Order: sequence, then structure tokens, then C-alpha cells
Amino acid sequence: MYLIRPATCEDRESAAGLIAARDTWLRNRSLRSYGNGPGLLDLLAQPREAASVIGLFDGCDGRLLGCCALLSPSGDLPGWTAAECAERSWLMGMAHTHPDVRGSRLGWLMTVWASDYAARQPHPPTWIRCAVGRPLIAYCRDSLAWETVRAQRMPDIGTGALMQRLPEKKPALAALIDSRMPKQARLLTSLPARTDCAHV
Repeated sequence: MYLIRPATCEDRESAAGLIAARDTWLRNRSLRSYGNGPGLLDLLAQPREAASVIGLFDGCDGRLLGCCALLSPSGDLPGWTAAECAERSWLMGMAHTHPDVRGSRLGWLMTVWASDYAARQPHPPTWIRCAVGRPLIAYCRDSLAWETVRAQRMPDIGTGALMQRLPEKKPALAALIDSRMPKQARLLTSLPARTDCAHV
């Protein structure tokens, strides 16, 4: 059983350890991290009423296994058209999972949970969106069921893709996840300075 709740400044040390472990794992395999760990830690360092960073924890020992940022953006987003930005959407990014639990499909679990959580809102978003680097496109499309909108060149990570998926209720998820999130989401609409949540 897993637990999902807002991550806070008290979780920053655990998140820093998770990010460092993931970066080391990737570096040892000559792979690049696209998760913007420093940006995620910046968010955690600033206590906020809005739940910007979501933590996935082991339901038994409380260990932080994964985290991501979830926003309800307002205004323009790089790469998205004016018509797309006018649609109600959530932005999911800065996703990290611990390498010790590779194979547990935590990326899928966080994605499906976000889709379910969005669908249960009084005014659900039309889309959940993200932007990913090229090495992650096939994984997000084939394993996590994200739909590719278009290829996009991003200054910090090069060629990637803008992706989206529909909110969808998943009642069976309650058997896997104990969600401690507020029933009505209170998400940041913009990011503090120096923080970029444009990609996972």
C-alpha cells in the first residue's frame, strides 16, 4: 500500500536524498536527468498553502519513494498555443522516483493517481499536460498513456515533446493508494522565480 500526500518543507531532506540517488543511478549509466531536482527542492523550501509538490510514500515505513510537482497554470506556457493555454489544464512535472524501487511502476502509479485526482475535482481540468525530453517520449506514450501533441525544442533539454492525457476516475486505485490529498485541489497557478516545471 502506498500513501500520497502533499510534500512539505519537512520532506525536503528525504526528497534531496531521493533526487541524489536517482541522479547517481542515471549518471552511472551515462543517462541524463530531466527532472529538475533543484527546482523541486526550491518549491519544498518555501512552505505554501497550495499543494505544489506531491509525495508518494511507502504506506508501511513512510519512506519517500517518488514525488512530482502539480500545477494549475494560468497564462501562457512555452510551446503551447493560445487556444491550448485557454483550456483548463494541470501541469505535471519534475517527477522523480527512487532507483531502489525500479520495476514497481511508480511513474505509472503517480500518473494514474493524478488523472484520477483531477477527474474527481468539482471543476476538473480538461487536460493534464507535461513536456518531456526525447529519451522519455516513448516511455510516457507507451507505458504511461500520455498522448503526444507535438515535438518541441526546449532550451534546457533540447528536442522533446509536449504531451497530455485526459483526467479519468480509477476507483480501483483506492486498493493501492491511501490518498491524503485535500478533496478540492489547491494548486499553484505559477512558479516562484528560478523554478521551471516545464518538463518531467
